[in-house]
Amino acid sequence: MNQIFIANPKGGCGKTTIAAQLAGYFANQGKSVLLVDHDTQRSSSDWLGSRPDKYSHIELVALAVDQPVVGSRAEMVVHDMPAAWDLDHVADIIHEGDCVLIPILSSPTDIKACLRFIMGLYRSGVMESSIKIGIVANRAKTKTRYFQVLLEFLNRVELPLISSLRDTQNYVRAMDKGLTIFDLPPGMVSIDTAQWQPIIDWLNATEH
Repeated sequence: MNQIFIANPKGGCGKTTIAAQLAGYFANQGKSVLLVDHDTQRSSSDWLGSRPDKYSHIELVALAVDQPVVGSRAEMVVHDMPAAWDLDHVADIIHEGDCVLIPILSSPTDIKACLRFIMGLYRSGVMESSIKIGIVANRAKTKTRYFQVLLEFLNRVELPLISSLRDTQNYVRAMDKGLTIFDLPPGMVSIDTAQWQPIIDWLNATEH
């Protein structure tokens, strides 16, 4: 069972969107996928509830923030973590070999929130284990000054920027119908799927 945690204590950074895309991608690859909704707002649950039956199947379970997955036979488990996660019980659910993706927007508020989260991860001790942690710049506008500030910040904290995802309505249109960009016509989303390839490669390199 490969576990991927999409986490950032800052709301609105795109955790549910990214969790949904990953679940959809791996399901389309023929893998058994479990999407775990840890957020009390149940955004992932709402999204999956609107997914048409004709598309690749994704299992769902809603759990408390510190509740681990038990007894699942899924090959890929994607965790949509809530905002304001205090990390008190991080060791209960994240274990060696797991992956953590942190979506971040290139704004001062988001960079500061991400820094506090990373400091919390260090204090929890997970940074000293074999857990892999990477950053995804979401809704990125790469030519802005604050995107450069984000790059400088990531250099200081020594975490890899896996990919930058552009700001596009393709995600909005797909999510509104219970879909992902990987369910849409390839010609419509070729730029976006190309931006996801480094994330997929990074995750596939950690499968066990």
